[in-house]
Amino acid sequence: MDFSKLSSNDKLAVYGAVAAIVGALLSFGGGGTFTLLTGVAMLIIVFLPQISPTTTLPGSKGSLMLIVGGVAGIAALLSLLAILTVLGAFALYGGLWFVGLLLSTAGGLLMGWASWREFQAEGGKFNLGMASSAPPAPPAPPAAPPAPPAAPISPPAEPISGSMSEPMGSERTEDDPQP
Repeated sequence: MDFSKLSSNDKLAVYGAVAAIVGALLSFGGGGTFTLLTGVAMLIIVFLPQISPTTTLPGSKGSLMLIVGGVAGIAALLSLLAILTVLGAFALYGGLWFVGLLLSTAGGLLMGWASWREFQAEGGKFNLGMASSAPPAPPAPPAAPPAPPAAPISPPAEPISGSMSEPMGSERTEDDPQP
């Protein structure tokens, strides 16, 4: 894993993922469980192309990061609601739980922000279920103009004879003589 090959959005996502994982572990799962899972998922999305270049993600990196970052951002907002209960439980658990909850919240919000920036850097098109590394197909070359006719068509040498020369709608039976 070469950290120097990552873009600035990928680095922000990694920082947020590490903060979310450490914060979830410090808060003993209280409000930071989803950020723990999203932190691990974000690390997989960012580092899997470096670890296994032949493995393709089930969508573009920006789209996957947006999904994981969105879940992390929502979990971080729910963690903020859990902080309201901290005021009553602060003396019971001590400051470590509170620090872990704040750290996982900040990590989740940072992952959400970094994933949004990466999604926008890819053009803002949501792409899931398609190979993201394949370049688009080149445009087809223009069609060749049609060739001019080789020679004019000449009329037949002798006229067509037989029943085809009768006018349409004429009443004729098999007993009538042929002209």
